[in-house]
Amino acid sequence: MHITRPTKPPRILAFADVESTGLDPFEHDPWEITVILRVDGRDEEHTFRIEPDLSNADPEALRINRYYERTSAPDWVWDDRETAARHLHALLDGAVLIGSNPAFDAEMLTHLLGTYFDQPRPWHYRTIDVVTLAAGSLYGRAAERARRGVGAWFPRITSVLGWPWRSYDVSRLVEVEPPAPDVGHTSLHDTRWVRDVWDRITVPHAVFAATDEQLAAMAGDALSRMNGGA
Repeated sequence: MHITRPTKPPRILAFADVESTGLDPFEHDPWEITVILRVDGRDEEHTFRIEPDLSNADPEALRINRYYERTSAPDWVWDDRETAARHLHALLDGAVLIGSNPAFDAEMLTHLLGTYFDQPRPWHYRTIDVVTLAAGSLYGRAAERARRGVGAWFPRITSVLGWPWRSYDVSRLVEVEPPAPDVGHTSLHDTRWVRDVWDRITVPHAVFAATDEQLAAMAGDALSRMNGGA
């Protein structure tokens, strides 16, 4: 039986990334969370730092996200846990959660917010994984070329994507450079990367989205620059 679930119109996009003390939401804690909220085309960045319980922390996770190095910086300040959770809940209420493996981020956030809210999943029920979306866009291009009879594109795409998909490799295939090693696995830079992959796939280039009048104006501007403003 199909059940229609009442929900708010998902007009708000919430790009998100969580750095944690490990991979198990029952054993490990999120300690750095960034949400880039897109409302009416405008992006707002929000980062929260919540001091975790390190008694069950995975040393490899702390090494990868450089926990001790980053949290020992002189300007590092922890946020109040409950205040941060309540702010996060308000930000994510009704938003579409977008990430790289957002199921992980959603589970970590659920355990954090569940301490303070009866409804710990305020976001839209369908989360979006930009890596899956990017891989799908590549297969879509292959399908379009196949319909035109242009080469064996499906085997090529399958070959370059490999399996299982590696997020940074897929990102480069859609021409978005992933975060550099010195800033990777920081929630802000990883969230910006998620946002950029989303935009690369879903936001058309100005040339393809422009009207004839806008294209003419672009061409006129380009010719003017080439001729010294004349």
